[in-house]
Amino acid sequence: MTLRLSTAGIHQQGLSALLRQQSNVARAQLELTTQQKLINGADNPSGMANAKRLEHALSTLEQQDKDSALIEHRLRTQEQALTDVGTQLDRARQLTVQAGNGALSDADRASIAGELRQIKDAIIAIGNRDDGTGNRLFAGSRDGVSPFVVDANGGVSYIGDDGRNQVEVAPGLRVGDTDPGSDLFLRIRTGDGLSRTTAGAGNTGSGVIGSGAVTNTATWGGRSLTVHFTAPDAYELRDNAGGVVASGPYVAGTSISAAGIQMTLSGAPAAGDTFTIAKAPTQDVFATIETLADALDAPAITAAEKATRQNAIQAALGDISSAQDHFLSARSDTGTRLAALDDAKDGRGAYGIGLETMLSNLRDVDPTEAASRLALQSTALEAAQRTLIKVQQMSIFDLL
Repeated sequence: MTLRLSTAGIHQQGLSALLRQQSNVARAQLELTTQQKLINGADNPSGMANAKRLEHALSTLEQQDKDSALIEHRLRTQEQALTDVGTQLDRARQLTVQAGNGALSDADRASIAGELRQIKDAIIAIGNRDDGTGNRLFAGSRDGVSPFVVDANGGVSYIGDDGRNQVEVAPGLRVGDTDPGSDLFLRIRTGDGLSRTTAGAGNTGSGVIGSGAVTNTATWGGRSLTVHFTAPDAYELRDNAGGVVASGPYVAGTSISAAGIQMTLSGAPAAGDTFTIAKAPTQDVFATIETLADALDAPAITAAEKATRQNAIQAALGDISSAQDHFLSARSDTGTRLAALDDAKDGRGAYGIGLETMLSNLRDVDPTEAASRLALQSTALEAAQRTLIKVQQMSIFDLL
């Protein structure tokens, strides 16, 4: 009776060993077939959780690749648009210089005004460009609408917003999308970017601004200072409260310097005429061009009217120059963002390789090692099978 129980125990042990070896062989075969070690969560819960985190990180990188490609396309399209605006402004400046030629006829100036309005229309069209997918470049976050609308009087309104998306293009790095049209086309410093010199609207003399600039910002302090002619040959420099800062005789072509500013006038101002230098306001590029075109269209018969036109031309030269600088700066900023995208691409590549290596170490099978393990486990399975067969052949009669 004891021998029978012992034989049964040996049989049970052999059967258990056989089943374990069969399970090991099946597992090794499955790993070789799928080329993966992590078949289900029960095999290695911690490893499976880490693998899922790594897969999510790689998926995020893939999405960042797509977002980066889209932003790069939009920024390169913006860069080209800004280049095109610069080309239009170069032509506008050439026309402005040409318009200052005193030998031109009214018809010549009217022709120049017409071309300036065509330039204005061209810049509006650039401002309404899309990125090739139907989304506007310069509408801010309202990229489904054309941002610049022209009314019946030629006035331009902006119906976009000031938004600009910040897009994650690499872990911890966000890059700005295209700029809103309000920043690019509307808020442009006039004059020399710091100050702007203008002639009084009611001037009756023939005084013309040659130049105006700040020579000492601390002394000037951003004040509005006005050269007020008390007589055709005498002036007072007054601050915005009416206080007299300086005074002296007027000599055409001679600079008036005081209170941190310098202004040069020519012609013959009349008593009561004024010329003001103040902190440069912002103005949209469309108004800059339209104002000049209107000034060229206006009749100029008297000396005062001609001076008004010439002052408008001088002001436009400064405003257009500032606009050119403004768009060049915007192009430079766009280039900086494009460079950041290139750096982000390199960073994503290196980071992705690291993630894939860690995931491979967790999940992927070494085919050589798995094949060797399968061979050993198959040998062990065969041995277990032989052992079980011998045990099954044993009986009480063989032992008697």
